[in-house]
Amino acid sequence: MRQKCSMVAAVLAAGLLGSVQAQGVRDEGTGSRRSALDAMIYKAAPMDAVLAGTEWVGQQPSAADLNGKVVMVFTFAEWYKPSNTAAMLAKRLLEQHAGDGLVVIGVHDKNGWDEVASFAEKRKLEFPIVRDADGKIRETLMVDQDPDIYVIDRAGNMRYADITTETATEAVETLLAEDSDSAAGALGLRDQARARQRAEERRSGAINQNVTLENLPVIPFTKPSPEAYASVNWPKIEKELLENAQSYDELTPPFAVPDGEWLNGKPNIDGKIIVAYLWHPAEKESMSEMMLKMEDLHKQQGRDIAVMGFMIPHAENGRSRDRGGLIGDKFLDIPITLDGMKSALGNRRITHSLLATPGSPLPQIGTRRQSRDSDTFGRIVIVSTDGRVRREALWLEWSKVQQAIDHLLRVDPGVKARREAEERYIRGSGG
Repeated sequence: MRQKCSMVAAVLAAGLLGSVQAQGVRDEGTGSRRSALDAMIYKAAPMDAVLAGTEWVGQQPSAADLNGKVVMVFTFAEWYKPSNTAAMLAKRLLEQHAGDGLVVIGVHDKNGWDEVASFAEKRKLEFPIVRDADGKIRETLMVDQDPDIYVIDRAGNMRYADITTETATEAVETLLAEDSDSAAGALGLRDQARARQRAEERRSGAINQNVTLENLPVIPFTKPSPEAYASVNWPKIEKELLENAQSYDELTPPFAVPDGEWLNGKPNIDGKIIVAYLWHPAEKESMSEMMLKMEDLHKQQGRDIAVMGFMIPHAENGRSRDRGGLIGDKFLDIPITLDGMKSALGNRRITHSLLATPGSPLPQIGTRRQSRDSDTFGRIVIVSTDGRVRREALWLEWSKVQQAIDHLLRVDPGVKARREAEERYIRGSGG
């Protein structure tokens, strides 16, 4: 009887948590920005900033119009085509759920406003659109790149802040299923459900104490389909790149791990994201600070991340040069070979994979110039498990690197498939 009650409690906890905050909804954003967005959840949504806009297409709503309604707010720009998908999603949701109490408000970029009325008329958009003329709405909502989607419950609380377009329907329909009283008590219900869920996890947490990630062998798994990768909400592309690119493929070029004599062995990349960088021993920063960061990344997250560094020729090879950024002239002429690399490393204990190559194997992203040239030491690319570059940065922009890594570890279907296979193995190996 006690076991049956425990099972019922577990089911109720899972169901309750699902009703409070939909389990399939995926957040966007990482790092400090994501933390700040999370801090908005279950608090009064800052709708005053939205309603304060003075330029509207469609009827400007009042605070009374939103009372007791589920409100979806999304940002977009008519001229930025990828964000138009959110506008069409909003149209479909409003057509389906206006009678259920859904209100939609579009927040348009300050630029391109003259085209919004015709855009809305042509696509038969029946919701109001406000111009973010001074950027205050985006600042208040901490928008990073259109489209960002926010959903407010019937009690006026922010429940979802910057979620993926693909999961917005689930978020909206979850909140439409609540009444105002349930929405007002959602925070307390969530905390109760989480407490029950944690208790269940503690009971099942010791399934197998003998198998750990440290001694886990390579586990085969079924790789995701191209369709699975196509549906992922990858890190947003920088505006500079979007404006100059001819195609999306140009912004996510393929990356192939080259063959050669690898120090520490050619890395296993199945189900792992790749973090690859360029270095040369004559460059102090790429030889010390960055390489040490990469070594820490390898040691701390090597199960999920394949770290690899490529030693490439120095532009000043054959010349005598003396500046603070160079360790010494002797390294300028070092051969780009495995032995040369070992000589340059000396007694440094590097355990991630390194390869000496005659040229950069890292693809160019869009129309980058100079600061992102393929031979820039300290340049880093982050690659998803389908072999496409999803972000690039210089090591001095480490926060961008870390944000991209965190994002890919959260959404990459290859990482998820491998982790699930490992979890099944661990559970199946229990005594």
